[in-house]
Amino acid sequence: MTISQQTYHFYNQSTGYLQRLEDAGWRPEYGAALGALKHYQQPNGGAALDYGCGVGDLTAILARTGYQAVGADISLPFVHSAQARHPHLPFVALGTGPALPFGSDRFWAITAINTIEHVATPAQTLRELHRVLIAGGLLVMTFPNLATPLRPLKRFVTRQRRARYGPESGDSAAESLRLVARNSALLLTGGLSRQPRFQPRQPDFANAERYRLLGYGADYDAVWLCNPLDIAYHLQELGMHILQLRGIPGAAERSTMVNRLRRVLPAAISSPILLAARKTF
Repeated sequence: MTISQQTYHFYNQSTGYLQRLEDAGWRPEYGAALGALKHYQQPNGGAALDYGCGVGDLTAILARTGYQAVGADISLPFVHSAQARHPHLPFVALGTGPALPFGSDRFWAITAINTIEHVATPAQTLRELHRVLIAGGLLVMTFPNLATPLRPLKRFVTRQRRARYGPESGDSAAESLRLVARNSALLLTGGLSRQPRFQPRQPDFANAERYRLLGYGADYDAVWLCNPLDIAYHLQELGMHILQLRGIPGAAERSTMVNRLRRVLPAAISSPILLAARKTF
């Protein structure tokens, strides 16, 4: 969904713009990403890549903000739809591998909204995003934390009141507890080793429609156990400085209290996640 110039102007000029953007009726991830861009960078006509652009709505918002925006996606139908919706903007169809068809030091900013969890080669893809950023450029990402122990724990606690839940939550009490134990172990060992592992995950296409109707987005087809520690540690290895790593409100969560709690929980156990990082060299 796009937003009007008046709406964007209102959020940019109002006090508390970040919370207003995150709590807006359209995708909260867009608001979180735009808030990070506004906080850390002035567009100044610089080039921006919307990686995993879908139908191009965020690409168009970036262009209206003052960037020379380019959208890119692996899905050719998405690219065609983006071109039809926003014919004044360039959109690029990506290949199946991690390589990007752009020169090094090309972009002043890169956004990747709920994309990295669907990439089969996250380490190589992050390296490519780092390559095409200029020194001092900003990478802003949002993604679900599929390794948080809170997701299956909440499923276990609310089982009697809420029979249906999202991916990586467990379809039985025993499965939920097993996932709590697995994710807690991953959190502990990952925090101690500080080494990204990018653990593969089997997508759950059988329940795709059920999850979509429940409002859980596309977490079901994530191809690795996406978590903020793996991404942050790898970006630091590449030479990026992490500016923000925190939870943001979730579109599927109807509890205001839980969404507020997500902002203050450690990123390793919150979800969804906003990450903003600057390329230092």
